[in-house]
Amino acid sequence: MSARTGPLDPGPEDVATHQVLESTAGPRSLWPAWREVPAGWSVRFGPAPYGACAHALERGPDAA
Repeated sequence: MSARTGPLDPGPEDVATHQVLESTAGPRSLWPAWREVPAGWSVRFGPAPYGACAHALERGPDAA
């Protein structure tokens, strides 16, 4: 059985693998940096390592 990775897997600590997106309606989301940003969303933080993005997402919209 092989290990598979998905778009929200952390990846290497020192690699900018993710970003935090914000929609025009206000919700925020953790998003893989290699994927195209969907219509109606914009990058709020990153690209940065997964941990930094997760931390920015937890801190809220005024902190990123």
